[in-house]
Amino acid sequence: AGELLENFFRDNEQAAETDVQEWLENLEIWRQNPLDLNRATREDLAALHLLNELQIENFLAYRTRFGALLNEYEFQAVPGWQLDDIRRILPFTRVVTGIDTRSAPLHRGLWEGQNEIIVRWGLPDPPAYDAADSVEGQPNAWALRFRHSFDNRLRFGFTAENDPGEAFFSKSNRQGFDFYSAHFFLQNAHPRFKTVAIGDYSVRLGQGLLLQTGFAPGKSAETASVARGGRKLAPYASFGEAYFFRGAAATFGLGKNWELTTLVSLRRRDANIAAVIDTTDQEFSDLIFTSVQTSGLHRTAAEIEDEKAIQEWASGFSLTHSWENGQISLNGLHLEYEKPWQPAPAPYRQFVFAGKNLTGFSADYFWRRRNWYLFGETARSDNGGISSLNGVLFSVDRRVNLAVVYRTLGRDYQSVYGAPFAETSGAANENGCYTGADIRFGRKWQINMYADIWRHPWLRFGVDAPSKGSEYLGRVLWTPRRGVSLYALWQLEIKERNSNIAEYPGLVENRRGRFRLHAAYKLSAALEMRSRVEWSSFQQDDFAKSGGFLAYQEAVFRALGFPVSGSLRYVIFDTEDSDTRLYAFENDLFSALSIPAFSGRGSRYFINLAWRVNKWLQIEGRFDQTAQRRTVTDSGRVGKRSFWKLQARCRF
Repeated sequence: AGELLENFFRDNEQAAETDVQEWLENLEIWRQNPLDLNRATREDLAALHLLNELQIENFLAYRTRFGALLNEYEFQAVPGWQLDDIRRILPFTRVVTGIDTRSAPLHRGLWEGQNEIIVRWGLPDPPAYDAADSVEGQPNAWALRFRHSFDNRLRFGFTAENDPGEAFFSKSNRQGFDFYSAHFFLQNAHPRFKTVAIGDYSVRLGQGLLLQTGFAPGKSAETASVARGGRKLAPYASFGEAYFFRGAAATFGLGKNWELTTLVSLRRRDANIAAVIDTTDQEFSDLIFTSVQTSGLHRTAAEIEDEKAIQEWASGFSLTHSWENGQISLNGLHLEYEKPWQPAPAPYRQFVFAGKNLTGFSADYFWRRRNWYLFGETARSDNGGISSLNGVLFSVDRRVNLAVVYRTLGRDYQSVYGAPFAETSGAANENGCYTGADIRFGRKWQINMYADIWRHPWLRFGVDAPSKGSEYLGRVLWTPRRGVSLYALWQLEIKERNSNIAEYPGLVENRRGRFRLHAAYKLSAALEMRSRVEWSSFQQDDFAKSGGFLAYQEAVFRALGFPVSGSLRYVIFDTEDSDTRLYAFENDLFSALSIPAFSGRGSRYFINLAWRVNKWLQIEGRFDQTAQRRTVTDSGRVGKRSFWKLQARCRF
């Protein structure tokens, strides 16, 4: 998971840590209530994000051919499933034989089941804002969440959150927290009513060209995991304030092979409001908004002015026909805003959406034939723009999987919630081809490689002409025995962007590379060590090359039967500029996430401790500190920065 998340944030500069909280929390629910693989659907397996689509299809074909599994040892007989894959999913799955254990009436789940309450406090020191910003609140972070789950069929709960600097039970937040969210989610309740979501929820349609609000990993060392999948609807219980819908949605079964998903959403979003001045008489004409704010921060007068400034109405549908080896869907989404969206004029924004209404349609599919898996989606926005993404996964033999994804994302295609498998965010202005390979040698060696080549037919931010790029990755993983794994990873990215050297105007080629050595090894059943060294490099055309370096040592302690567990990591880093920055996933409190970007020169350490007081109460604490000795910009901070966190988890 760490490698997957590190790549997610490296390739999605605007992503927030809350974007992946939903997935991590779902894994925790499956850990408590493992997914029964004798009854799991294709969507259930895809939602794990731990298997690629070809592995999922091979498992479903195996189960169809040989019937219900007898135990977990049978996983080794599934084509394409290696020991590493099996160990990765074992904590979240089980094999149940005999009568269906879901015999309890669903209405009993309203008061029976598992409950969890999380209370979290955090204090950054110094705060992540300047004292001159005149923030309303104190530099404390607060979070509260209640969640009830029953038999993987019923979930409901609420969350509340306050960021450092936001008022708390005062001023603009006299109602208490800055952000509130609630959800009620029902699935697998009835063949006719497959899924019901009320309150806040996330949606995934097809390959993400039209609509993708949940966790959507992109390119990573898991080179065959390129197809989007999973349930169309999911409950939203994260602390993020931007990418979710608020209203109601449902999936209805229409006979044996048809289903219909519908959704409606009405919510207010943060946005920059501006006044339109009539140029003829220089008088006020109308109000517009120039951009949507996604940070969720409401600390200063300017941020509070943007809070819930615009109303967004969304409605959509997905009609799906499925058969044993495939599926095809027709999707639609309509967005409407109470004021016109009018981005600031710029040449690269010539084709972006502007106005009050946006409607899009798409058709997506997948089809499996023996060791071939084909998938794709084609979408059209109401201005005539078209984007299409198609791919294939296939097994050369049981130890070699190949993946190819070809995308043509039109420069004039418009989508507010599009997030397909692509190089850039959004679903427009890119043509490219990705080729990946996953090769296994016995049970000890694994090689992953990919090459991605693309071009942008129109301008982009910071790129004043059509441009091109490519990216290459290779990883060799060695697992000599259980509890020991080592890998070497190399990556090279080549992109064109505007020159920052006055004597050489125009586009120049930028080459960014990194090389990593990583080892994880257990010294005993209770103690695991993790070591990493990583180098990065950056060069613009033939000019001087800059570099970066990161190294860390981590110890993780988890003793069976002992109430205290924890982890400790020490990091040193030295990078010459922001282009050579490096990312490293960190263990954090449950339902929290930390993936800092390291740039400049300094060191960092964190300590996590968890104390299981009894079977229903766990206390968790975290302290991290970064000593920044040199920054890569004049405005960067030097000195020590700390973050205290304390959390209580109560289960009953």
